[in-house]
Amino acid sequence: MDAVARVRWAQVGAGGHVARRTSAWWERLVAAREGRAPQRLVHAVLEVVVDGSVRSVDMAPTWGRSAGARRVVVTGPVGSRLLGWWPLFRYELRVVDAPAPPDHVLHVSDDLPLPADVLDDLALVPALTWGRDEAGAGDMWTSNSVVSWLLERHGVTSVGPPAGHRAPGWDAGRCVARR
Repeated sequence: MDAVARVRWAQVGAGGHVARRTSAWWERLVAAREGRAPQRLVHAVLEVVVDGSVRSVDMAPTWGRSAGARRVVVTGPVGSRLLGWWPLFRYELRVVDAPAPPDHVLHVSDDLPLPADVLDDLALVPALTWGRDEAGAGDMWTSNSVVSWLLERHGVTSVGPPAGHRAPGWDAGRCVARR
């Protein structure tokens, strides 16, 4: 049995002014350092449909979340391994059942055929520090990294951020999966 997956690309910070402004500021600094024009930042949300059930891959802080209908697969540090013992500086990678589509979806990929047990591979995702380049990939590890890592492991290389947009961490996930 196979699954059908799709990647929904949402604007970073669409849900809040602080995230949108800090992300735009951060992108301007990175673009200046790299000698390129700033781009709009996007966040990849992977949705997998198996037997009519929709599940999505989510990476978010460990604090402030109710138990709900989710399956935590991996946890890791945010910003610094030294601070990773404190819940404020930890993330969890989880599978969420029956998600609502993210706000401000800019683009949705074509349907991607994947094996039905594709989400089981999330247990193999390296628990790298969010916001750092511990793998030496030339890109920081983010939630986008997890989506691209999973797709790359299953031979899906045709998906990427929409034209004129950038998904921080996307290249890190692909690079780490190829190793």
